[in-house]
Amino acid sequence: MGWTQIEAEAQALLQAGGPFPLPAYSEFMPAPWIGLKPYDPVRAHASATHGAGAGPDGDQRLDITEYEQAHDLAPGLPMLAERILHELARLVRGRPHGLSQALLHGNPAWPAALADAAAVGLFAEEDIVTLLPLALSRTQDDKGNQRWTFFGHSHLGPAAAFWRSFGDGDEARLARLLAWCREDPATVLFDAEGPGAEAPLPAFARPRLLGARPLAQACALLTFRPFAQLPEEVRQAYLARTLRLLPSPASLVFFEHPFYKALSAQLPRARQIPLQQLFPRVQGGCTLRIPQSGWLDERDPAESAAHQHHAHHHRHQHALSPHVARSHRWQKHQRDAPLPSEGDGAFTDRVSVALFSCLPDDLGLYGKPMARNVQLWDDDYTCLLDGPAADRAQVEQAARVVDRGGQFGYRFQYPPMRAGARELYWHLPLVAKLGAHDGQTALFDGAGRPLGFVSAEREGERGPPLLLTPRLLARPGHHEAARLFERDPGHRRHTTSNNARALLEFRELLGAPLPPSLARRLVHCAKEQSLEQWLARLPASASDPAGGERLAGLLRASLGAPLEPGPGMTFGATASRAFEEGVWRSIAGLAEGEFKQKDNADTVHANRGRTGGKVADRVAQERLGRRDLEALGDHLHARYRALIEAHGMEGRAQVVDHRFRWETECDLSWSEGWARNQRGEASERNVVCVIPGRNRGEALVMGDHYDTAYMEDAYEKGRGGDGLRAASSGADDNHSSTTALLRAAEVLLPLSREGRLERDVWLVHLTGEEFPSDCLGARALGRALVERNLRFVTEAGAPLDVSQVRVAGAFVLDMVGHNHDHDRDVFQIAPGEGAGSARLALRVHAANERWNRAVPGLNRAAGRTGLGRARRMQGGSAPPPPFAHLALAGEVRTEWQPRSALYNTDGQIFSDLGVPVVLLMENYDLNRTGYHDTEDTMANIDLDYCAALAAIAIEAVVDCACATAL
Repeated sequence: MGWTQIEAEAQALLQAGGPFPLPAYSEFMPAPWIGLKPYDPVRAHASATHGAGAGPDGDQRLDITEYEQAHDLAPGLPMLAERILHELARLVRGRPHGLSQALLHGNPAWPAALADAAAVGLFAEEDIVTLLPLALSRTQDDKGNQRWTFFGHSHLGPAAAFWRSFGDGDEARLARLLAWCREDPATVLFDAEGPGAEAPLPAFARPRLLGARPLAQACALLTFRPFAQLPEEVRQAYLARTLRLLPSPASLVFFEHPFYKALSAQLPRARQIPLQQLFPRVQGGCTLRIPQSGWLDERDPAESAAHQHHAHHHRHQHALSPHVARSHRWQKHQRDAPLPSEGDGAFTDRVSVALFSCLPDDLGLYGKPMARNVQLWDDDYTCLLDGPAADRAQVEQAARVVDRGGQFGYRFQYPPMRAGARELYWHLPLVAKLGAHDGQTALFDGAGRPLGFVSAEREGERGPPLLLTPRLLARPGHHEAARLFERDPGHRRHTTSNNARALLEFRELLGAPLPPSLARRLVHCAKEQSLEQWLARLPASASDPAGGERLAGLLRASLGAPLEPGPGMTFGATASRAFEEGVWRSIAGLAEGEFKQKDNADTVHANRGRTGGKVADRVAQERLGRRDLEALGDHLHARYRALIEAHGMEGRAQVVDHRFRWETECDLSWSEGWARNQRGEASERNVVCVIPGRNRGEALVMGDHYDTAYMEDAYEKGRGGDGLRAASSGADDNHSSTTALLRAAEVLLPLSREGRLERDVWLVHLTGEEFPSDCLGARALGRALVERNLRFVTEAGAPLDVSQVRVAGAFVLDMVGHNHDHDRDVFQIAPGEGAGSARLALRVHAANERWNRAVPGLNRAAGRTGLGRARRMQGGSAPPPPFAHLALAGEVRTEWQPRSALYNTDGQIFSDLGVPVVLLMENYDLNRTGYHDTEDTMANIDLDYCAALAAIAIEAVVDCACATAL
């Protein structure tokens, strides 16, 4: 039983209705979900198929895609091998090395006999060979990247991954590996004893077990026993150089660290750590991810100096790594760009501060304590904190211990990928050697290389895991796309590979050929270049032109008939001057009216004595002592009540609240908004307008966030600020989207009254997307959806139970009002993971096509002929003069593509949970003014762009709301 069992377990958990906490990702970065998603844990529904094996034998398999192989594993495994082999070589050659004394002290894999022999050069002519099983899994970072991550060596022992790679009929495969190791396969004996002996040896190996033949007839022994535990005659033969050992005995030292073996009684996977600590942090880029690990010295400086003076007598001499560079999703660099391990200085803290401090100046605008993503132990290797499994009390207790001083080991622990109730690790043998004469490292990458196994482990259980078999995919098209385009002249790394992958995957997700117009919007290339021109140039840009030609042919075969989007359903209401002026007035009223302090944390006690520095004149100083979110929520209620009444929908449509408490695992008492929640004096709310369809058991969500961000230029000293937290006006981020929802109600309400909506539409104004609340409203809504206990509160105070309503899809709008100055008339259609999200993206694309086809005729109408672009206005008192309707290019950016901004929005929450979702967002400019600063005002709103994008969004939502099936 494999995926079938995993699926049954996941569905049983869902039916049990237990809690499904969703802490802020800045407090706890969760595992990525593969194969099954929490909201809809059914593989056949394809909300997330990545990883789940397909085909007749797929139930027992975990698929490793061509892109994971080429972009994560291919560069990452040689990097690991290079460091491991060279450190081992220094050890066995008797030279200074980077392995800790604590690792070698009392280690049976490196006893005195080996150390003494190494000191006199006995192993100088010996190749270093490893069969080291690595513990790998996928993790998620704060920019939504899911990368294969190196956790260290296998916590299930040194032998299991190797021997489980070979079946009874695989003698020839093993012979090839042994020959690569420069051994005559016929003269190699096998050892079934020692750590990992629970892994059964294949039938062909049993006649050649140690003891079944005289040792003198063998030239080598394949054993995973530490050297000190081998039979005396084996040890003597090895030291006499008459017998070789595979793997090199020194490579087993990582499994025998005496202190981490003891720690594993409290932290079950602590045995991974010694190998992980050999490496610095690797974050971002296209390779394996390596979380930071090391040691802290939190003692008084005088005590530390005394300790260092006597350190050479201390068995626990540790190399210290006391600082960490915090990253966050608002940093202005590309999401796939590598980060230096030391950081750029702007976000570098002491590890202890980053883990535990809640002081506002330590957190800055975007920080949260990171203790939930760390494992911590003291100098006696006693566990202090297992962050992913900890609660608030355990975190606070660990903080108190660290504050008292001492030395502490740590590793940042980002949970491995999950499938249902299980965590998945790939135990992959690293078959590598370093030649004694040429000094070169090599990996065995031939046919039949051992792939180990995948353990699917129930959290907190120590019993045997469920085992899956890794399968390296080599699908036509994907194989070429992953490997033939390492560098693209004039483009970011893997741009062509990403383009081809997007086309191939979207074809698979949609289960139908791609309309050429959609295919072009999936491809990132020069605007003037057609899809056929891009395909024609593809072979020349490949490292193998013949392979590039094959790929181009497969991509052409993925294309279907041109899209026939049909006539627009809503443009009669949205392609008008009245609609545009209504959009302008609404944004201006929300941004420039009475609602000034619109962050959930307001008021902020730490603001006392601060003015905003150079931009103080742009900060509403008189409003700093209040919070206007409640008033803004009431205002939205009033707007919807008026619309419902105007369209004769009283008693049918209604505006309600989704109420919940703001809960964190850290103390944000400097925020009065947070403190009032803790005291039970207040709660947070998502404001929802429920517009009924014929099927009340199914709903579409059209969402925005109605809170605004603190302004960086009033806070950051580097931008002239003085530490003031003051909420921005939020004209673009995100009152442009709030306005789009309000205008959508004017279109949807009459359709509902006429009985034309197939399903409900929920216009959801999510609260708390910005820091420090961090997607608070989306997380609360998502948790209630997974737990099947969602309830709204009517304006009369009565509960409205919608726990049995299925959300068929979500349209998230975030920043739809600013036209990129250097890449104009483009917006993002950014789907989440899975087939459901891809189908939503196709419908948005069709709505975009309908709008663009209508624009020329609309611009020939009276009052539009000959007009140009809209002017930007300095204030909101009057809209720009009339302008031409604007055609837009909606670029479809899948969730894994570097240019997708889904990760930076509430949309990421829906995607992670398995709710089909698509983000509609402007062409996100990382470096422009007007984003999270005092210039997020009406001066940055392009009304022609904003009105067009709002019209497209409304058209797409109405299309889905009226469709008989999605």
